Amino acid sequence: MGTGVSRALQKRWMSKRHWQVQLLPLPIIKRACYKMSEKTFNLIQVNTILENENIKKYFNTLSRPIVTDIIRSTLNKLRENYKKNKNFYISKEDIIILCEKNIKKKSNLPIKKTINATGTIMHTNLGRSPIDEDIWDNVRDINIYSNNLEYNINDEGRGIRGEFLYTLLSKLTGAEDALVVNNNAAALFLILKTFATDKEVIVSRGEQVQVGGGFRIPDILRESTAKLVEIGTTNIVNIKDYQNAITENTALILKVHTSNFRIRGFVKSLTLKELRENIDKNIPIVYDEGAGILDERISEDEHIKSAIKAGIDLVCFSGDKMFSSVQAGIIVGKKEYIEKIYKNPLMRAFRCGKTVLSILEKYAIKRLNSTNTFKGYSERLLSINPDVIKTKCENILKNIKNAQKYFSIVEEEIETGGGAMADVYFKSYAIRFQPKDIKKTITFMHNLDIPIITKVKKEFILIYTITIFDNDLDYVSKSLQSIIDNNLI
Repeated sequence: MGTGVSRALQKRWMSKRHWQVQLLPLPIIKRACYKMSEKTFNLIQVNTILENENIKKYFNTLSRPIVTDIIRSTLNKLRENYKKNKNFYISKEDIIILCEKNIKKKSNLPIKKTINATGTIMHTNLGRSPIDEDIWDNVRDINIYSNNLEYNINDEGRGIRGEFLYTLLSKLTGAEDALVVNNNAAALFLILKTFATDKEVIVSRGEQVQVGGGFRIPDILRESTAKLVEIGTTNIVNIKDYQNAITENTALILKVHTSNFRIRGFVKSLTLKELRENIDKNIPIVYDEGAGILDERISEDEHIKSAIKAGIDLVCFSGDKMFSSVQAGIIVGKKEYIEKIYKNPLMRAFRCGKTVLSILEKYAIKRLNSTNTFKGYSERLLSINPDVIKTKCENILKNIKNAQKYFSIVEEEIETGGGAMADVYFKSYAIRFQPKDIKKTITFMHNLDIPIITKVKKEFILIYTITIFDNDLDYVSKSLQSIIDNNLI
């Protein structure tokens, strides 16, 4: 080798794994490209990397064992590539930089706070409806200490999980009884499994919807072993369609709120009242309302309370959409049907724990105590004057140097999202800017300490401020300044 070292050591060097250039970022490659004949490679220990302060800060986010795994994986990949290419060397400092880069990427996977600036109020990917801070505070002690989740203090023995919550939900919706499971898909599945196993379920063709994640109404019927009986056409269904489809094997009629799409034009369907009045009372009618809308003034469709008033036997909906609480599947309706569902052995598989039940309970009490004034998260945002949203945009930009050179405030439309009110848009405002590289800028914003999730529209990035909390305005402002400072715009 011409380096003045022993043959044994030369042989040892040649057997070592060498680095491959493609694995490393270009700045590191430029610093690291020393031939082995010029500089020897010293393997850095995992524990040495773990003691680095830039690495330690990820222990609380990922855990020390996961960070250790990432470091080992990084080193192993480098060794494998070192084995294939003997021309390159990397310093210990650059190994740590590379490890931190991989750890940082992994640190975006745990659930963390984000800033929703997408223009979608209940973004399913961003957790839908945030929980009110006062409700979160009220359930703290219930969840960090022992509680009476399934203990009846008055009877001094085992109680019914969620019993008082069911009373509250009945009062809130006008139903005879209520039940809660872990999400609305589980609620519908449990209803079908209780009443329609190996029996027929009548569903209009126009209501055989698919929602996010590939969830389809026909699929859930099949999984529950119910038999789908399709009636009507995509745009029209009448009472004769329902009546002619009824047989001795009919278990129930399923109505589905088309919460994530809208059919316009020549469309005809029945009101829930018309359907109930013209169908034999022995055949239950189930309404998958989904959206969780209690204040029906904000929608042209029929929702929970109107369904109960119309005599619909069971209504199910989500707890974290327009209901503005935590993820849950809520079933309200006639007592005789609720009791049968509760006795289904699958109820134990779908039941909720103390955190969900306690949050729903406090939420229901809050809404009942302020019937005429209370607004959930989505309702509050939809009631804000658009000029207030415009002012939020101005407040974000006012402390940014030369803001008008880079950013503009534009009128935009927002939507509720979450599969609640399809094809309904509301006037609002957003901050708009045109970055040099959209992908690079989005990545930068996603990798902030608190990721800011935005919307891309053609060559522009839009920051919708309606869903940005007031205590995050300064952070967003500083983040936009950093976009300028990093020459991204």
